[in-house]
Amino acid sequence: MGQRLKDADNIDLKFEEYRHKYHEDLRDGCAQVTVSEKFLKCPLCPDNKYYSYNELLGHAKWIVSESKTVGFIEKAKHMGLIEYLEMDFHFKIKCFDSRSANLTPNQNVKEEQFVWPWMVVVANIPASKKLEDNWIERGYSSVKAYPLMNPHDCHSGLAVVEFGKNWDGFFHVMMFMKAFEVDKHGRKDWYDREKGEGDDELYAWIATYEDYNSYDLVGEYLRKNGDLKTVADVQKEDESVVLGLKTMIDEMDKRTEEMNVKISNIDIRIQTVVREKETMTENFNRDKKMMQKKTDDQIKVIKTEHEQAKWLLEDRERGLKAREMEMAGLDENKADERMLKLAAEEKREIEKLNQKIIRLQKKLDEKQCLEQMKGALEMMKQMTDEHIEAERKKESIRNILKEKEGRLKELESLNKALMVNERKSNDESVQARKELISALGENTSRCHIVVKRMGALDESPFVAAAKKHGSGKEGHRNAIKLASLWESHLEDPKWNPFKVITVEGKSKEILDEEDEKIVSLKDEYDKEVYDAVVTALNELNEYNPSGRCPVQELWNKMEERRATLKEGVEVVLDQWKTYKRPRRGGGCDGGDDKVVAVMVEMVSPEKMVSSEKMVATEKMVATVVAVTVEGGGCDGCDGGCCEVGGATVVAVCVCEG
Repeated sequence: MGQRLKDADNIDLKFEEYRHKYHEDLRDGCAQVTVSEKFLKCPLCPDNKYYSYNELLGHAKWIVSESKTVGFIEKAKHMGLIEYLEMDFHFKIKCFDSRSANLTPNQNVKEEQFVWPWMVVVANIPASKKLEDNWIERGYSSVKAYPLMNPHDCHSGLAVVEFGKNWDGFFHVMMFMKAFEVDKHGRKDWYDREKGEGDDELYAWIATYEDYNSYDLVGEYLRKNGDLKTVADVQKEDESVVLGLKTMIDEMDKRTEEMNVKISNIDIRIQTVVREKETMTENFNRDKKMMQKKTDDQIKVIKTEHEQAKWLLEDRERGLKAREMEMAGLDENKADERMLKLAAEEKREIEKLNQKIIRLQKKLDEKQCLEQMKGALEMMKQMTDEHIEAERKKESIRNILKEKEGRLKELESLNKALMVNERKSNDESVQARKELISALGENTSRCHIVVKRMGALDESPFVAAAKKHGSGKEGHRNAIKLASLWESHLEDPKWNPFKVITVEGKSKEILDEEDEKIVSLKDEYDKEVYDAVVTALNELNEYNPSGRCPVQELWNKMEERRATLKEGVEVVLDQWKTYKRPRRGGGCDGGDDKVVAVMVEMVSPEKMVSSEKMVATEKMVATVVAVTVEGGGCDGCDGGCCEVGGATVVAVCVCEG
């Protein structure tokens, strides 16, 4: 409650302060309410509405008592206006009324009302005469004449000349008017001319109250474009403008002084910040140098330790290599013996399989004979009872047929078993090929049998094209980027630039050379680049059309074809022989040994056993037998290749000791 009373007291004090201040401004002439002798205006409202004395007083009272949109500052100012109107302005009106009766004729002349902006009425103007240029030459500045036309747009012979709103214009108006009055061509002379006196020269006079309130063309123009003011009114307005400008200048000076103080404070702060920044920079540089020195010392220590560790590792590596050479020489003989044993066992198994195939072939021949005997038996059934001898033969044939049928069932079961073995051999061949590709890896760069990534894009044509055009390092980088872009195109499964055509009744898939990307590749780049992309695309379509990513495959570089398993094994054998030469004189040291025997066998159609509906076709059967020997080491490592029953047997030992 006490805080509310305190706030109310503060508001009342501010209200009284604004009221008293504005009352003094009105009393001192800083604000004007007078427009003319009859009209007043509110200096606080921007609408510039004209009031009488009573209307302006009622307006101010309404603002103070009833207005809800005006703030308390405006209400306080209007309260000061009410006090000024009731106390000071009303007294001035009474004084003015009491003095007006005692005014001399000269005082009335001073209060004569003129049209403002300053204007001169010119009469008796010829239709073709221009006024401005002549008067400007005589020294009357800012002259602008407005001819007055009658309602029928005809020349009236009258014009109004404006001289502006400043005091220079008023001075020129008075000189202009006196010049015409001296020549007896003023207002009085113009009206006397209508009585029959005068000539055809121009007549001119200053526009006054009489002209302003006339009902002719001159009065209409003056009321539309000017106001009636006394010289004192203009002086007061100029004084108020000057006073306002002085007030603005004082305010600007105060603001300038305040800004200078703020600028000084800011300069002091900036200097302080700059000093702090310099101190921080010095500290930072000092700390940076110390940290750099510590870092350099640590790097030196790390390099020294690294060199020592590197030397120790190299020494240990040399010792391990020497030991490995010794162990390899000791275990080589044992490995050779084991490989020979395995080769002999494989040879025996192959001979057994060949004998089984021969037996099956014989059984197949017997089956054919059995079929012939069945046909003969059917014919013998048609004989009559007179052929008893034939019946006996038929009975014997029937017995033989039963025996043959039993043997046929045995042969069929054996044939099924051989087919199962054949499928297993195929699976083992595929697995052996994968293992061979994994084992060879990228170590076949000097051999004619290599592991090639089918569908991988060769970047060398792109780099060669960049060098050919002389693009430098930037061209090399652009070539690598271009190759990467085409690799992404190749791996995109949505892009399939192939079409199917029919050749001799068979469907064949070929490259669609009208594809948008293929056409742009052919037009924009060299032939080597085009061939590299097309080759990778064809390889992907052949080896991995669904995955659209490169796959590894054994490749014969000399003949540019897919290498056989036998060729890959021969490469492994050659590498093994090269690897084992310096290790003669010893064997393995008893670690885990891996002995791999690889057999590649060609089976001809004559040796295959099939049913009546099977067609004999030439087929490659690859069997991979992996034997892992765990225990006390091998009896001497060796590798070899021999021919056993039409099969090539390769034995390889890989010691991990």
